[in-house]
Amino acid sequence: MKLEKDNLYGYLFTLPFVIIFLFFLVYPFGKLFYISFFEWNLMAVAIDSSRKTFIGFENFYYLLAGEGVYFDLIIFFTPIKIITFFLLTSFLIYCYSKEIIKHNFGLLFFFSYAYIAFFIFGIQPTEDAYWEDDVFWKSIRNTLVLDFFSAYGATFIALLIAIATNKEGTIYIVIRTLFWSTGGIGVVALSIIYQQVFSTYASPINHLLRGLGFEAFPFLIRPNAARFVIIFATVWWTISIPIMLFLAALQQIPEDRFEAARIDGATRSQLFWYITLPGISRMFLLVSVLQIISHWQIFGQTNLITNGGPADETRSVVQMAFDYAFRDMEMGRGAAVSVVLFVILGFFTFFQFRFYKADHE
Repeated sequence: MKLEKDNLYGYLFTLPFVIIFLFFLVYPFGKLFYISFFEWNLMAVAIDSSRKTFIGFENFYYLLAGEGVYFDLIIFFTPIKIITFFLLTSFLIYCYSKEIIKHNFGLLFFFSYAYIAFFIFGIQPTEDAYWEDDVFWKSIRNTLVLDFFSAYGATFIALLIAIATNKEGTIYIVIRTLFWSTGGIGVVALSIIYQQVFSTYASPINHLLRGLGFEAFPFLIRPNAARFVIIFATVWWTISIPIMLFLAALQQIPEDRFEAARIDGATRSQLFWYITLPGISRMFLLVSVLQIISHWQIFGQTNLITNGGPADETRSVVQMAFDYAFRDMEMGRGAAVSVVLFVILGFFTFFQFRFYKADHE
């Protein structure tokens, strides 16, 4: 009887969370899937709830359907792309030859995602290509590229900072606190600051360039420069939590491993590749996948810094959903975009669990 009474108390204590979970997560998800199968004008349905039409998978067809796509290898024969491919492949060969990648699923995930992000630019439409929504696939590509560089930029820089500050002393505590404080800034304030700093003419950066004798550079008008500004702002904003996670993982590695390796004559690079990196491999995988999932939902930076421009080259998937639902009042299509994003995030979550399972085995 006492056990049943304890169970009852346990259920009562969890009841508030269950209620909140059902009403604020499960119900909205179910409503999202429901709306995606309707032609649902936001204003019309708000006035009269019967003014919605069931259209099945037509919203998804509108987003995904098209024809006239081919893979163009010619665009990769540029100096920057050749150098990028060479460096990435050389790093992969080095990690494979030194058996660094053998038991590090985080690095394996990085290389797989890096090649996807690199080769996605080869997918090009033909002259006679036809798409129901030609901006949607561009937003998928944009988000993937922004996500890759933001997620792994934050991951690798956070790892370096964590290693550099993983020491005792007041100065290192101050440095860690400064990096931690970046995450406390709201996305609106962050976006406004970076928009002003990198604006085309009256910005501090361009004032500095003109003072040095150079012409003002249109950071937010050139596609690659605009992507750089968004990635730079995002990395600066989201780097705090990865630093703390890596610090926690680094402090779990026994010091006697490093001492034994130093006695055997190991160099600093060998200590990093064969003790530090394997010791935090699970945390590296966790941080990288969490960053990828988080940055696929990028919205505030692209909406406020560039508004998706120039020519939709920085428009993200979440911004597409927002524009459909609240600018065009097409809630059905906005919901369909969100469902596609949900499937993409589910894909990354699935692989996270698979890699974790393989790592434990």
